[in-house]
Amino acid sequence: MAEAMLPAELAEVTDPLQDNDELLSAEELASLTLFSELKKLPSFQRFPGTSVLRKCTKGRVLVRQGQAGATAFSILTTEDVIRLRELQLKALRRITAALEENREASLDHVEFSNVPLMDLLKREMSYIRELDELKQQSESFRTEGVAANQRHVASAVLLIGSKEEYKPGLLHRLQRMFIGKRSTRGPDFIPIDGPADIDIRTKRAPLHEGELFGEMSCMNRAPRSATVVAERDCYMLEMLRNVLDQLHNDPNYKARLDAVYRARVLDGHVRRLPIFQDLTDAEFAELKERLELVDFEAGSVVFEEHQDSDSFYVIRSGLVKVVKNAWTLLRTAEFSADQWKALCGELVELSQSTVGAQAWAKFPAPVRAQIEALAGAVPTPEQQQTLVTALNDFIQKAELHTALGKTLEDVVVAVDSPQVAVDCEHFPEEPKKWSELEVRTFHRSLLEFLCPSGIPRRAASSGARKILRYMGRGEAFGEFGLVTGALRSATIFAYDHPDGGANQRLPDSRTGAVPSRVELVKIKREDFLALLQKSSSLKSKVDAIVAGYQSQARLAQSPVGDRIEVRSQSPEFEALGLVQGQRLMLIDLERCTRCGSCVDACVAAHEDGRTRLYLDGPRFEKYLIPLTCRSCLDPVCMIGCPVGSINRGDNGEIQIRDWCIGCSLCADQCPYGSIQMSPLPGDVQLTASQRAILGDAEMKSVSERAVVCDLCSSIPGKTPSCVYACPHDAALRVNSLDFFFK
Repeated sequence: MAEAMLPAELAEVTDPLQDNDELLSAEELASLTLFSELKKLPSFQRFPGTSVLRKCTKGRVLVRQGQAGATAFSILTTEDVIRLRELQLKALRRITAALEENREASLDHVEFSNVPLMDLLKREMSYIRELDELKQQSESFRTEGVAANQRHVASAVLLIGSKEEYKPGLLHRLQRMFIGKRSTRGPDFIPIDGPADIDIRTKRAPLHEGELFGEMSCMNRAPRSATVVAERDCYMLEMLRNVLDQLHNDPNYKARLDAVYRARVLDGHVRRLPIFQDLTDAEFAELKERLELVDFEAGSVVFEEHQDSDSFYVIRSGLVKVVKNAWTLLRTAEFSADQWKALCGELVELSQSTVGAQAWAKFPAPVRAQIEALAGAVPTPEQQQTLVTALNDFIQKAELHTALGKTLEDVVVAVDSPQVAVDCEHFPEEPKKWSELEVRTFHRSLLEFLCPSGIPRRAASSGARKILRYMGRGEAFGEFGLVTGALRSATIFAYDHPDGGANQRLPDSRTGAVPSRVELVKIKREDFLALLQKSSSLKSKVDAIVAGYQSQARLAQSPVGDRIEVRSQSPEFEALGLVQGQRLMLIDLERCTRCGSCVDACVAAHEDGRTRLYLDGPRFEKYLIPLTCRSCLDPVCMIGCPVGSINRGDNGEIQIRDWCIGCSLCADQCPYGSIQMSPLPGDVQLTASQRAILGDAEMKSVSERAVVCDLCSSIPGKTPSCVYACPHDAALRVNSLDFFFK
C-alpha cells in the first residue's frame, strides 16, 4: 500500500477549481506525453493533488502579471486530450456498468466520486461528444499539416502603458542608414517566462500546444512576467514546484528543459544585465553565440589569485566571495633552486610513510616515473612546468581529505602535523562537507608537510586572507585582468551560508539537502576583447569599472581603507551569514529596554497567536541578531519541499502555505533557526475529493506545520509589526549589504 502525503490543494496557490477543472489520477497523468517520455514517472500517488487539469474556455486568465509564481503550466496537445478522455471513458463505463448491476467498483477518477448513476451517464455522453469533436479537430490538423507547435491556443500579454508611436526624423533615418539601429529605443521583443517573446508593438506572444510556460517563475520563485489568456478552448495542466522538480531531475526531460532555459536566460535576463543593455541587437546576437552558462556549487572556486585572466564573468544568480591571499596552487616562480633540487627526492620518499604512500599513489604512473628519474637533479624549465601541473592536479583532485577519515579529528590525527591542524582548524567536522577551497587548502598544507624542503611555504609569500567584497546578481568580474593583461588579483568562489556552531545557535547549513549554486555568464578573453573593440558603450563601462577597481586598490592601502574593511573582515560577520539578509532584523541593544513590545506585536499580527520572532541569537557589534526570517538572497529553506508549500510571496517574503505536511525539511535547512515547527490542533480532515484521489494509499499523519515570519505582508501597509511597535526605534529591518558596507 502506497503512503500518501496530505494532498496539496493546488487551487489554493492560484485560481479556485472551476466546474471544468479536474484532479487527475496517477494513471491518467502517466498517459500524458509530458510524463510518458520520462525515464521515471513522478510520485503522483505519494503527492496527489499537486497537478490540476484546467479546461480553459476562450478568455480565461491562467496567470496574472506580477503575481508570485508557484506553479508551471503544460499546454496539452489535442492528441493528449484524446488519449486522456478515452482512458476516462473506459473507466467511466466500467463504473456505470457495475452500478447498474448493483456491484461495487473502484473509483479511478476523483470526478466520479459520490456521483449519481444518471449524472455518470450524462458524463459518459459528454465525453463521447467531446471525443468526436477532438478527433475531428486532430484530423483537420493532420490533413492541413499543422504540427502541435503551430497550434495557437493562448497568448501571453504584457500589461504596460503604450507610448505614442515614434516617428523618426530625417537625422535619425540617416543615422540608421550609416551606423545601424541601436537598442537605445528598446528591443523589438521583450523576453518573458514563456517559449516566445512579447512583441513590443502588440504586447503579445503566442503560446502553442505542447509548450510549457511559467517554469522559470516556479523554479526561481519570481513574479509572473506576463498575463496568460486562453485564445480558444484548450486544456492546461498546472503543476506545483515538486512535480516540476521531479521533471527536471529526469535526464530525458532535463536535456530539453536546459536547452529552453539557456535560450530564455540569454535573451531574457542576460540581455537586460546593465553591462549588456547598451549593445546593439546585432552586437548582442553575435555575442550570444559565444556566451556560456556555467554553474558552481557552493564553495566551488571560480578562479584563484595569480591564475591567468582567461575569461570575463557576469553573475546571473547567487553570490560570490572575493578574497585576497586565498590562493593555494603552486607557481614555478615560488620555487628556489634548492627547492627544485630537493622536491623530486622528497616525493620519491613519500612511500615510506602511510599518509605519504596514499599521496604518492594519487600521482599518475607516468608522472611518478618522471619524478623518480629527476630525483636529486634540478629540472629544466619545461620539466618544472610539468611538475607544477602535476602538483596542482594533486591539490585540486587528490581527495585525500575523505580517504584519511570520516571526521576532521581523524584527518588531523592521521597526518600528525601541527601546521595542517592549524590550517584546517575551522573546517566543517565532516570532511565530505569541505568546500573546494578548503579541500585545496588542506592538500597544499599536506604537500608542505610531506615535502618540507621541496614545497614552498604559502604563508611565506602571502599575507593574511582578506575579504574584499561580496558580489551578487548582475555584477561582473574578471574584466580587470583581461583589459590590463594582469594575472587574477584575487580568489573568487561561490558563497554559501556559513556553518553553524554551538556559540552561534546556528544549525549546520552544509547538508546534502542544500544544493546552493552560483550561475555565471562566461565570456572568453578573445571574445570579450573583440567585443570591446566593436562596442564603444561597453568599452566605456568597462573602463569605468577598471578605474573604480584601481581607485579601490589605492583606498585599501590607506588608513581610511583599513577602517572601511573592519566589518567585512570580522570573523563574526562571516560566521553569522549576515551578508545573506535582504530584510535582516537587528535589535540595537543600546536603545532596547527589553520591553518585549516587538514580540507582542508579532503575536497579535497573526491569527494563530504564535510568534515568528524570538529575542535570542548571536550578537554583532551593538546589535542582537534575533531568530526570525532574514529574507535571504539564497533562501535554501525553499529547496526540496516535497509538496511545494514554501515559496516567495508578492512582497518577496517567505511564506508557508496551508498544505505543509510537517516534514521539517525547511526548518532543518534554514541555517539561522528562523523556521519553527508548530503543533496542529486536532486531526486533519480530508474533503471527499481528497479521499477519492488517495485511492488505496494510506495518508501520513500531519501533526505539525512550519511557521516563518512573512514580514507582515498579509497586513495592510505590509510594514513589519515588530519594527512599527518598538517604542524606542531599537528594532530595525535592513538590507545587510547596504547597512554594513555603505
